[in-house]
Amino acid sequence: MAALADADRSREAASDPDEAPGLFAFPAAKQFAYAGTTHLALGGPAHIQQAIACAGTAIRLHRDAENDDRSVGDLFAAHLDLARGHLLLGDLDGTEAMLAFVLDAPPERISASIVRRLIALRRELGGPQYGGAAQAADLRERLQYTAVIAASPTARPSELST
Repeated sequence: MAALADADRSREAASDPDEAPGLFAFPAAKQFAYAGTTHLALGGPAHIQQAIACAGTAIRLHRDAENDDRSVGDLFAAHLDLARGHLLLGDLDGTEAMLAFVLDAPPERISASIVRRLIALRRELGGPQYGGAAQAADLRERLQYTAVIAASPTARPSELST
C-alpha cells in the first residue's frame, strides 16, 4: 500500500509528464493496471473492489490513449484483473464478460505472461466454491483452449518466411 501511495504522490508531484520520456515514461494507464494487480494480490473484499476500480480506469485510459501509447499486454492484464475480481466476488457472468476481450483476441497478440494469467484463472475456476457449475466449466475450457493456442509456436509469425 505504501508503494502504491508513493506512486500516486510521485505522479501528482511531476511538474512535466514529458520530463523523462522514453524508457522512463510510465503512463497513468499502466500505473492503474499495476495497481489493480497489486490490490488483487493483497486480497480481501476492500482490495478486490479497489482492484476492479483500478483495472476499469486502466482500460478507459488505454482506450482513450493514442495508438503509440497503448500497451496491449497491459490492456489484457487489466481485463484479466477485472475478470478475476468478479470471480472472487462470485460473479461468473461478470467474469465471462471481462474475459471476452482476451479470449476473442488473435492468439499472436497474447504474450507468455498473459498465458500464465489465463492458466492461473483457469485453476481458480476449478475451485470447490463453483461446485462444478456449467458456466465455470465452460470458462475453464475456453481459457485452456486460448492458452494452448496462444502458447503454440504456430501462433507466432515465422521470422524465416519470405
